[in-house]
Amino acid sequence: MVSNEIYISKLIDERNEEIFKKVCEKFIIEFAESDNQEHSVYSINNEVTFYIPKGVFDVDSFSHELLHVYMDYYDVRLTSNFKLTMWQSNIFKRLFDTRLSEHITNSISHTLMLPHFLSLGFDRSKFLFDYEEFKCESGFINQISKFYRQGNKFSLSAIRNFIGKYFAFKCDPNTEFDYSKELKQLKVIDDKLFNIINDYYQMWDNYDFTNDEYSEFREKNSLLYISLKPWLNGKIFID
Repeated sequence: MVSNEIYISKLIDERNEEIFKKVCEKFIIEFAESDNQEHSVYSINNEVTFYIPKGVFDVDSFSHELLHVYMDYYDVRLTSNFKLTMWQSNIFKRLFDTRLSEHITNSISHTLMLPHFLSLGFDRSKFLFDYEEFKCESGFINQISKFYRQGNKFSLSAIRNFIGKYFAFKCDPNTEFDYSKELKQLKVIDDKLFNIINDYYQMWDNYDFTNDEYSEFREKNSLLYISLKPWLNGKIFID
């Protein structure tokens, strides 16, 4: 078993040391071997565990996970608050299931984390393991369109894919990819929903999670909830 000290010696350098020390002031930090080849982090209360693939001491990937904890350090808990807010409605609880809620908030978190990752001196291309992967399969938007609506009946699965792809496109850190065509296709499918989630996404412009004294992130999630309520009118949702 690899000790915490060995993990720290291999994963902490002059770039991420200050943030690591800061999160250690608030959390009990542990390291454990990942059961797959991916880096991840799990936090509960004041305990944080970083999961590291066996024999892989990748400072870039670890620093990505460290920045997730850095957001927790400032009590910006996007995922838990998003679920708490959206799940007030039974239909939104069905639509924004755990998978979609975590995808949306993880995507937004990545957008908020990326400037910090770059300012620390890390390479943009190392931010995500799938950085070089275009986030839309050929014909996928057409499939969303095909199943999205039948009269006043709307497919929850298609809507989830609609919303999920929007955030995958908008939050992709690879600036070489152009998603303008795919975003236009989504807008044609449901202009009202597109505008609602686009407004929500734009709320995060210039948001600094290190300076959110009044927990403004909660207000942003509440505004999304309020904006979506009229969009429900007249619709029947099917699984």
